[in-house]
Amino acid sequence: MERGKVFLFVLVFLLLCGSLGCGKEPSEESAGGRIYFLNGAETQLVSEGYELKATFKEAQVQEYVNALAKEPEGRELKKLLPENVKLLDFSFGEADQLILNFDANYSTLTGITEVLIRAALVKTFCQIEGVDYVEFYVNGIPYMIGELPVGMMKAEDFIDNTSDEEFYTQMANVSIYFANEDGTALRESHRQVSYNSNISMEQLVVEQLIGGPIEEERAAGLCATIPEDTQLSKISTKDGICYLDLSVDFLEKPEGIREEIILYSIVNSLAELPNVNKVQIRIGGELRKSYQSFEMPEVFERDLDLIETEM
Repeated sequence: MERGKVFLFVLVFLLLCGSLGCGKEPSEESAGGRIYFLNGAETQLVSEGYELKATFKEAQVQEYVNALAKEPEGRELKKLLPENVKLLDFSFGEADQLILNFDANYSTLTGITEVLIRAALVKTFCQIEGVDYVEFYVNGIPYMIGELPVGMMKAEDFIDNTSDEEFYTQMANVSIYFANEDGTALRESHRQVSYNSNISMEQLVVEQLIGGPIEEERAAGLCATIPEDTQLSKISTKDGICYLDLSVDFLEKPEGIREEIILYSIVNSLAELPNVNKVQIRIGGELRKSYQSFEMPEVFERDLDLIETEM
């Protein structure tokens, strides 16, 4: 099948059972391969063993492409991509990544369906020796979700969805700012977290902040900046400004933490996201002029001077 031809990928992710458990390597009987399909409700992936016949990397990619283009035999399975979505070509990068280049119609895919498509493609092609990552492009440009580039993905980035709930769990690397031991400065923590694909990265960051430092971070002297009973009522980003609304529980200031450290733990953490430049904080639905004794601007900008430098 020539590159540029319309490929209708049929994809699966088996909620692994029977002789092949979740997270295990495929058995020798399946020749090390599986192909992935979407269930009829588009809430889960289903997989079947597949015997890969080609021996060279490029030929193996093409073989999987051809296999995924076939109609699924099960009536409860459906094709993942609509007929107007084309895989224009594929290539290999220097970081052992397979680059899949789709036409512009790929960008019309949204929500859980798009996440499942990516999960299935990544899990399929990362089975090939020499393909450690898969990277998506649209018309020769890195695929973006909002203003965030998706980047290179590995199979482990997609956590198995073992329920009928309409979400899929992904992995993300985030930077969170907590207070130092005496509450006078911010300290950065880098985390890799799994999260519900239906929520935004902004919501993920704030929820991580509300959850506070984990055990290892507390042992290193990091302190929570947001009361644990605080609820995130709303959050959205437009034109580089992140707008969030916290419940009035936020007003119960943690003892020993300076007001600006509390506020800028939120601002600096959100500003680590590439689509956020400024932050507006509402409390109980109100745009307040002050937080305790600290005068609040209408819109915050990142303050790097509050970050404690490593000794």
